[in-house]
Amino acid sequence: MKFSVFILVLFFSINLLPQDLSTEQLDSLYSVFTFIKGVNTNDELQKQLTENNTIIKCGLSLVGSIKQNLNLFSADQQNILSKLLAQPTAQKSVVTPNGFFRVHYDTSGSNAIGYNINLFLQALDSVYNYEIIYLGYTAPPPDGTEGDDDKYDIYIQNLYNTYGYTTPGANVGTSQWTSFINIDNDFGSGFYTHGIDAARVTAAHEFHHAIQMGNYAPIDPPAAYRNNDVWFYEITSTSFEEFVFDDVNDYYAYMPAYFNNPEQPLQNTDLGGYDIAIWNIFLQKKFDHGILKKQWEMMPANRAIKSIALSFSDYTTTFGNELNRFGIWCYFTGSRNVFPGEYFDEADQYPELNPTATMNFNSNSQTYNMSVNPTANYFFNINLVQSGDKYFTIITNSDWQKAITDVNELQNFSLILYNDSSSGNKYLNENYSVTFNKENQTYWNSAGILNNIVVYGDTSYNIPEMESETFAYPNPYRTSTLNKVKIALASDLNKGDEVDLNIYTSGLEQVLSKRYSIVSSYLKSGKKYCEIILDNTDLHFSSGVYIYAIKSGKELWKGKLVIFND
Repeated sequence: MKFSVFILVLFFSINLLPQDLSTEQLDSLYSVFTFIKGVNTNDELQKQLTENNTIIKCGLSLVGSIKQNLNLFSADQQNILSKLLAQPTAQKSVVTPNGFFRVHYDTSGSNAIGYNINLFLQALDSVYNYEIIYLGYTAPPPDGTEGDDDKYDIYIQNLYNTYGYTTPGANVGTSQWTSFINIDNDFGSGFYTHGIDAARVTAAHEFHHAIQMGNYAPIDPPAAYRNNDVWFYEITSTSFEEFVFDDVNDYYAYMPAYFNNPEQPLQNTDLGGYDIAIWNIFLQKKFDHGILKKQWEMMPANRAIKSIALSFSDYTTTFGNELNRFGIWCYFTGSRNVFPGEYFDEADQYPELNPTATMNFNSNSQTYNMSVNPTANYFFNINLVQSGDKYFTIITNSDWQKAITDVNELQNFSLILYNDSSSGNKYLNENYSVTFNKENQTYWNSAGILNNIVVYGDTSYNIPEMESETFAYPNPYRTSTLNKVKIALASDLNKGDEVDLNIYTSGLEQVLSKRYSIVSSYLKSGKKYCEIILDNTDLHFSSGVYIYAIKSGKELWKGKLVIFND
């Protein structure tokens, strides 16, 4: 049976529709699932798993594809699969201390639990408390008397090369399906995380799948989950491992796949979502959990990428702005984590991003023609040979509508770099400017990082592309440049009006208190901004993150300014 290539891709959330399946693919599905369950001891498959160090993070797509296509298998295969898909029996069962789950497990034999059952029961209640009680997701619907009672059932079994999976059950209401969870009994050799820690994060991961099926299932056509959005299910569940158990970092194992190839679209990464859970970690840190919950509330009637794009409407920003900003956060990881705490909290533990392309600039001007998929970032590193500077630009194509119809269609853009500050339509510094040209003006964003300084702007005001009530720029501020810092305020104040500025350390120690006059005002995207200017002599502080507060009458603006002494 020739199934090697198919199987190795299948592990990372291939989405299979009935009309797509050949006999060979059905046989592959059968072989993988029966191997996981210990029924099939196929030597060739074991050899592939060993040689490729392949572990199935989550069997959602595998189990879902088999259930949706069960009638296409042979009669003998259907008989075996139906038994394996049913809720199994176990030697013992116990209810968690808070009464949320019933856990079924063995104490002897091949399925014997290899970690402390009491610690696991406590972990399950922690998962429920966080995901249901704290965050407000609705609990999965009860399954009647399946598994002895109507509590949610968890089965601990020996799953070969697999962390766990959630099996959909019956459709019990609009967007509501019952389910149960199987997780591995010991997480021994071959797993990135072992023992009780692996059990903890698997519980957090799989229980959110139960929430997804239980309350946010697609309605047209009705199904427990949407095949072509499995990546979103996995992004969410993998990120919830980090949210619930921050000290266990199993998701680190999958991140290199994205950081080594970061120009991939959100819904089309190499590992089908596991490798880009940090997108949700980014959103949670910037907007809190509410934006993630809002996306799931839109999922029954919308594709995942549309739900993501629409979720920013309540936050006075756009999908394009945030995908571009996400690219900046991804840049400041690994050895580039020069502003601890400003971007990802664990940035120093993350891989270092590999640029999509790297080129030299050593002329008066240079045009670079490139292309990128919709809902993706293009990371372009330019070595500025004449000055010795490093310029890293992030081009974002946020065309989510095109991503739904053809995510693989490349869209063109060009970058023109100049060795002066005025020829381009975006100022970088006193030595360089840049012009960004693209096919469609609607879905593009860009940002630059020059010697670790984030550079936004346009010719007129050099202000960030993502407007807020207040922002400082350049930010971070590099003291060696001796530049001035502008702080913009969304306000009806006019030139000559005065405001009081106070600057504090992150520990709220005041380091500056001064009155400033508004020096200019302008309209940007229909909103009026005014500006004050801080001279470099006002900012001789140690490197770090500072909080500023500006007051005028009853109006108050607060923001952050990063100072970098080089």
